Amino acid sequence: MAALMLGLDAADCAAYAARKLDWKRCKDLQSQAAALCALLVDAHVGYMHACGALDQTGDTGEGEYDEDEAVEFLLEALLNACPADEDRAGLYCALIDAFLPVFDDYLLAHGLLSL
Repeated sequence: MAALMLGLDAADCAAYAARKLDWKRCKDLQSQAAALCALLVDAHVGYMHACGALDQTGDTGEGEYDEDEAVEFLLEALLNACPADEDRAGLYCALIDAFLPVFDDYLLAHGLLSL
């Protein structure tokens, strides 16, 4: 079961990310954009639950979001779903680096994140 974030349409967010990501540094992954972005959206929401930034209902929690921990969590999720050699793992890191600001842009545009 996918992790829940109130107000988030995970499929729409993944489609948005696939369209908006800068694929230059990880172009070899672009053919898998839809699947990888869906996995990243789910993993990122999962991380927010794990760190307590979201509570069990998917609403804002009391926990602290740590971007370094988020990157590690997302990389582990990608590697578990799509095992990779060192070169491909490097592409996953570039993908995560490009994904995080796009995810935040989506949340901001949909009123799910405030600065």
